[in-house]
Amino acid sequence: MGPAWTLRNPGVTAPLIGARPSAQLEDNLGALEVDFTASQPARLDRVGAVDLGYPHAALAGEHMRNTTAGGLTIETRR
Repeated sequence: MGPAWTLRNPGVTAPLIGARPSAQLEDNLGALEVDFTASQPARLDRVGAVDLGYPHAALAGEHMRNTTAGGLTIETRR
């Protein structure tokens, strides 16, 4: 399911395939045909989550955003 999850992940712009034998290539290309149930992507995200810890937690906090951006917000496109 790894390659299939990668294909549906909006944070991945270009999944790379590093297959050596043809069986690996066929297995990776099979990800194009995987259909997830409604709950599977959320479950995969949950079990694969990594606690980034320090310094990420400190830098991603509200205080740091206010300090660096001064309350500036950017509107999303409509």
